[in-house]
Amino acid sequence: MTYAILKKVSLTALATLTVTAALPAASASATDANTGNFIVQKTTDGRVKLGVKAYKKGDYEKAVRVTRSALKTAMSPKKAAIAQSNLCAAYAQLEMLDQAQEACAAALELRPNLEAAEINKASLTIRLAQK
Repeated sequence: MTYAILKKVSLTALATLTVTAALPAASASATDANTGNFIVQKTTDGRVKLGVKAYKKGDYEKAVRVTRSALKTAMSPKKAAIAQSNLCAAYAQLEMLDQAQEACAAALELRPNLEAAEINKASLTIRLAQK
């Protein structure tokens, strides 16, 4: 592993720890589900909620299927970013890391400062470094 990659992974890990430690228990993210350092977030979109419900139950395949289906329909960029971030988390749990990276990138393209997507990307970077 090159120094540059190691440095980036270390900074990402530090950022993840900092963000996680900085989040108060009763924050706006209190309705999110945190499973294995990945975060899924609800929206008012019922289809996205179904994906979150499946994720919380550990049915990551269903979470991917439902969320991908939701993304094929018209939704606001905000909701689409959340859905992509959730998709990132579900793919990561299934060890489909390339797809997880694509979903995280799509989420951050739609909403560059989406906290859940940033955390998921950092968690994914750590997981990739451990492989």
